Amino acid sequence: MSKKDADGRTFLADPAQAGQRIDKFLSENLKNISRSRIQRLIGEEKVLVGGSPVSKHYRLCHGDHIDVTGLENALSQSHIDAEDIELNIIYEDSHLAVISKEAGMVTHPASGNNSHTLVNALLYHFRDLSRLSGDERAGIVHRLDKDTSGLLLVAKNESVHHLLSHMFRDREVKKTYMALVEGKFDEERGKIDLPIGRSRLDRRKMSVSIDSGRRSVTRFEVKEDFRAQVTLLDVYPLTGRTHQIRVHLSYINHPIIADAIYGSRYSAKLAKKIGLNRQFLHAARLEFTHPITGKKMEFSDPLPRDLSIPLSTLRGE
Repeated sequence: MSKKDADGRTFLADPAQAGQRIDKFLSENLKNISRSRIQRLIGEEKVLVGGSPVSKHYRLCHGDHIDVTGLENALSQSHIDAEDIELNIIYEDSHLAVISKEAGMVTHPASGNNSHTLVNALLYHFRDLSRLSGDERAGIVHRLDKDTSGLLLVAKNESVHHLLSHMFRDREVKKTYMALVEGKFDEERGKIDLPIGRSRLDRRKMSVSIDSGRRSVTRFEVKEDFRAQVTLLDVYPLTGRTHQIRVHLSYINHPIIADAIYGSRYSAKLAKKIGLNRQFLHAARLEFTHPITGKKMEFSDPLPRDLSIPLSTLRGE
């Protein structure tokens, strides 16, 4: 049983629905909204049971009163338009693609940003894309932050998407980033093994959280150091948490130069001096075994000009 208004719906769970997961229940009753979008509504605490937020794993009880808000925005995101946006396709076959994302492009639509994303471009350039994570994440297996450039894997169907997701989980996809960071290192290589979770002080940020974070592991190697008290690193994230590299490097007092969220005053000052207008983080290499053919795949993406020119400036000092 349900009632509705322009932006919300109210449900009352009957005996037949008792024991059902709430995300499954809502996906069956909100036909025009993907399950992944419903799970995000739950995460945004726009789904309340008895007036309180619940997790996507919550199982209904007979008589539960369920309030859902934010549906108007969710429905507007349920149809994502294909847009003729230039896309740098590094590799493509019938199963997957590898593309190079430019800095400044958001990976997929989210609240308040439903166009000009990588997904909009993918829908224009590729006839087939996985919808395993919903229309708003068509083809997306992993993501890059808006101001991070470099290589991304794209799945063309659900079975390949599923296989690639398991490969990422089992650390069978090797990602190498280039990062310019503040400070010098005593050792040539290192590993950061610290859990990351949502910041309790600022929900827009992530932070190292010993008690409630998820395990996050980042390896790094010194590639080049400079007189300006900065170091160029090769960075290998072994897990894929939001903002992982940026949070880990900032936590050990080596923030990425020009990182507007996790950087320092010195990194901002140096960025201005060398003409760097966004965080120096680039997904430079990608190595994995093709999930269908079994062939070893290796791709590299050179630094874009907005990073290579400031780096040349540093080398000229």
